Amino acid sequence: MSSSVTYELADSIATITLDDGKVNVLGPAMQSAINEALDRAEADVEAGIEADKVKAVVLAGNSRVFSGGFDLTVFQSGDASAALGMLSGGFELAVRVLTFPVPVVIAATGPAIAMGSFLLMAADHRVGGPKTRCQAIEVAIGMVIPDAALELMRLRLTPAAFDRAAGLAVTFAGDSAVAAGWLDEIVEADRVLARAREVATEAATTLNAGAHRATKLKARRRSLEAIRAGIDSLAEEFALGG
Repeated sequence: MSSSVTYELADSIATITLDDGKVNVLGPAMQSAINEALDRAEADVEAGIEADKVKAVVLAGNSRVFSGGFDLTVFQSGDASAALGMLSGGFELAVRVLTFPVPVVIAATGPAIAMGSFLLMAADHRVGGPKTRCQAIEVAIGMVIPDAALELMRLRLTPAAFDRAAGLAVTFAGDSAVAAGWLDEIVEADRVLARAREVATEAATTLNAGAHRATKLKARRRSLEAIRAGIDSLAEEFALGG
């Protein structure tokens, strides 16, 4: 496991914590580390011993931030292949969370910006604090939001919030983030992780994992198809400057 991502299994809840010491940029190394942790959680879902089974996952940020988004230095490097790989990897990670075999709860311990906010959209339940900021910052920094990201936003945001978030890079926090659909609930800052674990524990206790996954796959089918189409067209979008 990478030093930027830790994995803890307790009481059937796997807690995956992102902490690169800074703003948890979702560059290739961080993406790989998160996927490695999810591989471990998925293996533990199938564990033979009941006490070792994962029945829900909590994905958490560090004490400062959930994630500040993609690693901009990769975009600025001039390596188109690396940039495309990072883009594709980020949205593949979101699809993995959307389709994970057990419930995934995100503890937005701080801001979720750009790809960090798109990953936030993929969780089954999202807990934030009073100062958790959610923002698709792309148009403010001269980037066109990829179709895959727009479909994640469309899945979770109200129509009005979607329009403002995508076109105006509006920042949502507190009650406005809940009303818009970025977050499901707000608790005090020092309770974000604990509350996420409580939600995960309740889901692990009350839900049938097979029915949960089959139902969310049905409910999200059209969105997943649209996100997949967006991932498949990233090379074309990227070549066109999107």
